Amino acid sequence: MKKIIIAAAVALLATGAAQAQSQALTGFYGDIGYTFVKVKDDNVAPSFKPGAIRAFVGYDLHPNVAVEAMLAGGAGDDTKQGVTVKISRSYGLFVKPKYAFNDQFEVFGRLGFADSKIKVSGGNAVATGKDNSFAWGVGAAYNFNKQVYGAVDYMSYFDKDSTKIDGVTLSVGYRF
Repeated sequence: MKKIIIAAAVALLATGAAQAQSQALTGFYGDIGYTFVKVKDDNVAPSFKPGAIRAFVGYDLHPNVAVEAMLAGGAGDDTKQGVTVKISRSYGLFVKPKYAFNDQFEVFGRLGFADSKIKVSGGNAVATGKDNSFAWGVGAAYNFNKQVYGAVDYMSYFDKDSTKIDGVTLSVGYRF
């Protein structure tokens, strides 16, 4: 009886997997990753390197163009000379031009707008700053199969006055 139940379960799983592979993708996708952030202010000597978790949701308008929404939040802080910097949040909207060399490898760019908020503390003082800026990035993605991919990218999230926030992200994504 156990062998019949196991065989039936395997058959059902195999049928479901085959059906999932035969379904057409909707054009929607999402990814999540860890960003190695760098915060630099020309008026302050050290640069800070807090971490962030970043997520994108997107939709393919065309094989070479997508639109995306981003949300990121701090996953760590960095302290130097008694000053601590943490990314509170960042969100943005982007157009993503892309080019696929083959079924596995593509390169892409991002052009858009991001709003970021950081928290700076030192001694007894705490300050938060938020502002928005033109944002851009470049990256590459590798498709492990039709739905799952991995990516690495560089993004400039904020570059205004004397402050710059950028970072490199390693992410994993799924196409629906």
